[in-house]
Amino acid sequence: MSDYDPGQLMAGFRSMSMLAGLVERGGRPAAISPTIPLRSGEKQYGWFPVDVTGVGRRLAVVTSERLILAGAEYRLRSVTSLRPRPGDFTLALDVRDGRSVEVAGPWVPWLGVVLCAEIHGAAWPPGYAPVIPAPRRRRELADTRR
Repeated sequence: MSDYDPGQLMAGFRSMSMLAGLVERGGRPAAISPTIPLRSGEKQYGWFPVDVTGVGRRLAVVTSERLILAGAEYRLRSVTSLRPRPGDFTLALDVRDGRSVEVAGPWVPWLGVVLCAEIHGAAWPPGYAPVIPAPRRRRELADTRR
């Protein structure tokens, strides 16, 4: 992950946090203008580079029905397991046909929330309680002089 710009890492993590809050309040991810042909009723949510374990950097496209990644298509209704690790910018995905894939990159935490929102209607998979460190704030020192 060291070859990613620190600003991208921060932006991806912040976007994940904001989207997770929106989904937890009943909101949905926002669709974008499609960059690929979509099926009837399908919405595209994003496209960006990710590092695919064992394959290298590839383009990921996420829609309301599928994740297209490194020449493979993963139907969201076939996903059996999502294991996001926001602190590592990593997401592992398992599907019914036995395929598994792990991706990493600055926008992968956001991708995990989008997938969970579409699959589970929640920001995180069932039974998953992420521990996300809050942004650090500079502590203000109290003036002891009166």
